[in-house]
Amino acid sequence: MKNYINLTIFSLGIVLFVCGCQVEETQGPYGSDGEAPGPVALEYVINKPGGAVIYYTPPTDVDVLYIKASFNDDRGRAREVKVSQVIDSIVIEGFGKIGDYKITLNAVDRGENISEPTVVDISPLTPPLQLIFPTLAGEVDFGGIKVSYENPLQSEVSLNVVVFDESRDDFVYRESFFTSQASGTYSFRGYDAVKTQFGVYVEDRWENVSDTIYFEVTPIPDDFLDKSLFSVFKIQRDKDFNDYGFNEAQMWDSRWADQWNCGHTNFLTNLPHYLTVNLGTAAKLSRFKMYQRGGSELYKHGNPKRFNVYGVLDVNSLPPYDSNNPNAGWTLLRECESFKPSGLPIGQTNAEDYEFQNKGEDFDFDVDNLVEIKYIRIEVLENWGGINGTVIGELSFWGEISQ
Repeated sequence: MKNYINLTIFSLGIVLFVCGCQVEETQGPYGSDGEAPGPVALEYVINKPGGAVIYYTPPTDVDVLYIKASFNDDRGRAREVKVSQVIDSIVIEGFGKIGDYKITLNAVDRGENISEPTVVDISPLTPPLQLIFPTLAGEVDFGGIKVSYENPLQSEVSLNVVVFDESRDDFVYRESFFTSQASGTYSFRGYDAVKTQFGVYVEDRWENVSDTIYFEVTPIPDDFLDKSLFSVFKIQRDKDFNDYGFNEAQMWDSRWADQWNCGHTNFLTNLPHYLTVNLGTAAKLSRFKMYQRGGSELYKHGNPKRFNVYGVLDVNSLPPYDSNNPNAGWTLLRECESFKPSGLPIGQTNAEDYEFQNKGEDFDFDVDNLVEIKYIRIEVLENWGGINGTVIGELSFWGEISQ
């Protein structure tokens, strides 16, 4: 009996081994016929700035999985683009120079069998960064330079700043600004009020770079006001920014992009809402940043959208408060409107919106009409959420501080 059992187990093992080998030998990719698909048939090409769109007819093989485009770009880098077999075109992007380039199309099936190549000639038009570069213009600004640009194709690019470093006898990279706006300006700041050589160039997401425009300026003095000196100066009918567990001091604690760190009013009174701040020192203000309440509240809720900024040096010089003219005696420094880079509807944001607000939204004062002040008054006329509430994430001020 023992010998019989051993023989049976041995025989069963042989059967399983043979079956396993047969399964392994016949197993293959599901749905693949094991043969290479037919070639891709070219229809036509539409050349675009920095690339092209290739239209084609895919092969009729039922197991085709995708169409692949292979090519070397203008810098000799090997690249591939893949699209589903149900799509009749493929977009080629990322060329930094105009010229003639060859693209190889292949159909690939479920078994990774590759068709015979179809070679296509494309001639990309002037790439976006080369269209942007001639429009760059720089001018002196508070604490740095202001750069303007035109980006008619609304391409995703960065404006990059280099500064001459005497210790290295060369220009060194300092910072970047990312944008997809059709046009705009951006201020690069944080530089001393000494003659400085700046350079600006454009870079796209494929690491193509333009030439560099150079200029030499002396930034306008732009001292940062010490936030530890800030305090609320309550005037009749000013809103309390301490509601719902928030604290007014959170508006100048050097923290932002956090929806739980802000000044917050109640929802009981209609706009306009007023906030008056004692800056603790007299200064000719050059600019300020307002940071929105961040997190999931960005560009909605009570974040200010349209507001005015007033200033006065001595509150004792103000006339008696008049509810019909609550800003009597104050100097209007700036009418402000918050900007949303994406332009998306309320409740929708993208990475560019967060990047923009994380740096703080800049508002400059008129360089030809700078006024010495010590108290700031913010009048919120409209918020992004259209509600009876105001939230402010952070406030920062710069200027020429009085000695």
